[in-house]
Amino acid sequence: MVKLGLIGLGGMGKLHAEALASVRGCRVTAGADIAASARAAFGKRYPDVPLYADTRSMLKAADVDTAVICTPTLTHKQIAIDVMRSGRPVLTEKPMARTVADAARMLDAAEKTGQLLMVAQCRRFDKDWGRFAQILKQGKLGRPVLWRSVMAGLGPGGWFMDERAGGGPLIDGAVHNYDFANLIFGEPESVVASAIKLTKRSAVDTASAVVSYKSGDQLLVSWSWGISGDRAHDVLGPKATLLFGPGDMKPDGEEGYAYYRLWPHGKDMKLIRFRYQAMDMYVEEDRRFLACIAGKAKCTCPGTEAIKGVAVAEAILKAGPKRTSRKVRW
Repeated sequence: MVKLGLIGLGGMGKLHAEALASVRGCRVTAGADIAASARAAFGKRYPDVPLYADTRSMLKAADVDTAVICTPTLTHKQIAIDVMRSGRPVLTEKPMARTVADAARMLDAAEKTGQLLMVAQCRRFDKDWGRFAQILKQGKLGRPVLWRSVMAGLGPGGWFMDERAGGGPLIDGAVHNYDFANLIFGEPESVVASAIKLTKRSAVDTASAVVSYKSGDQLLVSWSWGISGDRAHDVLGPKATLLFGPGDMKPDGEEGYAYYRLWPHGKDMKLIRFRYQAMDMYVEEDRRFLACIAGKAKCTCPGTEAIKGVAVAEAILKAGPKRTSRKVRW
């Protein structure tokens, strides 16, 4: 039985607690959060779990084999280093860190301690985006492709929109896209970006960027957490276009499915459907982490991969306000 400590008991901490309840061979045996209100709320739902006001107290006093970090991005570096130095492997929420420099320090600690450092880039375990990767690999779209991701909404407030602590949507939200594009396209090379300000928050709230890959593929992101809006995803290839979602093609009365529309050039559009539950990717992510620390599986999202997503975000955040291009470096 693997005994886990949850560090950060807010939304993501509760989500991981729920996901871990579906994974055999583990149990949450401790939790830590600096906020008394978060500890109180978590304690009502999980009254048998001992709770601590700080990470080091939990690591010293609690009976835990490993830890899952669900705290603000700026804090990931030091908490992860503390966990690994205590002789425990760690799973940290995305983004891996606020900066490439912080992520590099985490990797250095992982190397020196010999502990696993896994990053919770949950889309790597998502059957929805996994189907997109499968279609691309099968060659149905041709190569290279342009993946377009557009999203707008009021988004979260607080530390998420603090430039230093969270960095805004172009790192906290769109890092999912960067990481998945890195997985399916390979090494990112450069970005061209342009940002505008729609709020008075310190983080970049709205920006558009094109990420170019050595493979010739491109990712276009246009994200805002500053104003109400909509979202859209599609992938343009020389053979076909792939559209996320069913559009007007969804059959009536069907629940529990996700959809794509495949549109071969010059032919009729086809509807692709498959069973899908959003919670599954978190369960699979936590299950893989436990299998990795048991030596039963390979880590498919180590810090050495996740740092590349932070590098893309950092390049965009530096290029965006100046409306320039930058190399992606990590």
